[in-house]
Amino acid sequence: MKLLRAEFQNFRMLRDLELNFSSDPEKKLTVIRAANESGKTTILHGLQWALYGDAALPGKGEGFRLHPIDWNASEGKRVPITATVEFELTTYRRVSGDVRETRRRYRLVRSAFEDVDSQARRSASTVKLFALNETGASPIDAPEAVINDELPPELREVFFTDGDRALSFIEADVALSTKRERVQRAIRSLLGLGVIDDAIKHVRKSASEVNRKAKQVGSGSELNRIASRLEEMENDREKFEADLEDAKQQFGAFDEKVDDIDRKIAAALQKGDKEKLQKDLDQAKREIKRLDDQLATANKEHSALFRSRSIATDLLAPLLGRAFEKLEELHDQGKIPNTTIPVLQDRLSAEICICGETLESGDPGGEKRRAHIQKLIDDSQRADEIQEIITDLYYGAKPRQADGDSGSSVWLEEYKAVVERRDGLQTLRDEAGRKFRALEMQLDELPDTDIQGLRETRRQYKDQRDRHLSRQSSIETQLTGLRREREDLEANRDRLLREQKKGARILAELEVTQDVTKVLQSAYERITNEELHKVSELMNNIFIEMIGADPEQGAIIRHAEISREFDIIVYGPNDRTLNPDRDLNGASRRALTLAFILALTKVSEVEAPNVIDTPLGMTSGYVKRSILRTAVRESSQLVLFLTHDEIAGCEEIIDEAAGVVFTLTNPAHYPKMLVNDPGVAERKALRCECDHRSECQLCQRRADAQAELEMAS
Repeated sequence: MKLLRAEFQNFRMLRDLELNFSSDPEKKLTVIRAANESGKTTILHGLQWALYGDAALPGKGEGFRLHPIDWNASEGKRVPITATVEFELTTYRRVSGDVRETRRRYRLVRSAFEDVDSQARRSASTVKLFALNETGASPIDAPEAVINDELPPELREVFFTDGDRALSFIEADVALSTKRERVQRAIRSLLGLGVIDDAIKHVRKSASEVNRKAKQVGSGSELNRIASRLEEMENDREKFEADLEDAKQQFGAFDEKVDDIDRKIAAALQKGDKEKLQKDLDQAKREIKRLDDQLATANKEHSALFRSRSIATDLLAPLLGRAFEKLEELHDQGKIPNTTIPVLQDRLSAEICICGETLESGDPGGEKRRAHIQKLIDDSQRADEIQEIITDLYYGAKPRQADGDSGSSVWLEEYKAVVERRDGLQTLRDEAGRKFRALEMQLDELPDTDIQGLRETRRQYKDQRDRHLSRQSSIETQLTGLRREREDLEANRDRLLREQKKGARILAELEVTQDVTKVLQSAYERITNEELHKVSELMNNIFIEMIGADPEQGAIIRHAEISREFDIIVYGPNDRTLNPDRDLNGASRRALTLAFILALTKVSEVEAPNVIDTPLGMTSGYVKRSILRTAVRESSQLVLFLTHDEIAGCEEIIDEAAGVVFTLTNPAHYPKMLVNDPGVAERKALRCECDHRSECQLCQRRADAQAELEMAS
């Protein structure tokens, strides 16, 4: 697809503007020169609205006014808003071994009506598509399908890129899952993997239909029950997957909003001494977290003391002392351990007493002595159980007796150490909290800063984001459980089908659907992995070329890659990972994302435009020229919105590569920035045919130094 022409009526400051784009394969660059506030970003929004509708507008169009801002709302009129885009599609087909190329031109018209009032209420937009030919224009049904096939909505940020928003693929402030989702979605969409996705869904529907046949085979049986449950589970799976996709999108949307608020807060803190205050706040946050972690550990140690053995030993010390004395006394008396019974029994067996007297049963004296000894044995046996307990208690108490001999309380010493540490940490934590609150009060008292409102908005967005993340985790858990149950049920269903005479055919059909699904999923993963490697390799080559980093010459940036987890990673010396937000300058970060976008477009072999707003911001010198030169080479059609500063130093490249160059001017810049009165009082984008090297009565601008001097006066 190549853009040919665009026209806008009443779209913000594009009141009546016509644009044309170069479709020359040799001079494929279009440059729209425009200063800030001259309509560059508005054109980007207008093109996307024409192709994708309100979903492509900031905030999906909610609260986003389309009519010009300076129109009188008190009139309450209703105005038409129209965006027209003409484009060319090229198709190829093989005929008798030759590849034939066919080019067709189309015109897309999107329109809506909007009330000029405080609410800016807007009707639902309508879109029409026409095929252009020599005899006129023929309407085409389902225009959205044509657009979605050529420029999938998932790839809006690839084909239509704001130079600042381009960093969304690598910026560190958004969640890792959000960045991965953006990169993964862009790669899989541009590689056409949606076709395989649709095929997998179709095969799953076929499998569901075959499963319904299994219900009929086993009517009223276990097979019927299992097949019915599998049918229910398929419906549940579709619902869960739809809910999961919604949760991911909602999480990403709120994550972007949190990031946007963070940027606004950071921008507000960059003025004056607010930057230092922000650094102090960040340091105070880190200190509070460190102390909270230490305090939590100390509280756990404090709690553990009351479950320790030492506290029991100390509390029972008086009683234990007396018990230890009594046990020692019993031991000294020979009652612990008890050895009396074995000796007496031995004497009875030998029939001779320890004293030497006879214990024979026939002897009158022996009978008497024998009876006495037997009584002693019986008495000892009755006390045997108690003796055992006392014996165990004596030897088990020995270690505790040794602990208590020190004369000091072990538990009290441990308690004192823990409490002193905890109280000290609590004091430091209270001081850190007071310091943080004082810094916040200073920040809130700064003039012209609604930090408090931004914080509250951020908190609300963060709560919403976290709720959707929790919802996402819950759905993923349910899907995992559903998948396991499904595998078990399918195994039982297949077993029961084998036992049925009519089940063989159904089982064969199920096996076919399973085999086809596996093939499609394998192809999906293989294409993704293979093409991911190609995109990663080309991205690295383009990136290194753009920034002029030669690893052999000791450059800090050695290479970049896209990991299998869809992370864009940059490596420095010794394969050390570099943080794009902290370790790369603005020019390198912009070059990295543009390299990813260009590599993705190139590898996919999709002929599509790359429309980029201010791509050379934060760049200069060699890097700026290299980015422009490389982008022209790698893109099939390149449309750039450039400021005068971005163009400076790149004139020769534009001379060589540009097929179309024109200038946009905002008449509201007179007299501060424009030399001549354009004769127009409205705030609107005016076009002149001046290229990057010329200026006219309309677009002639004052020198920056002169403009700054006059603005200061």
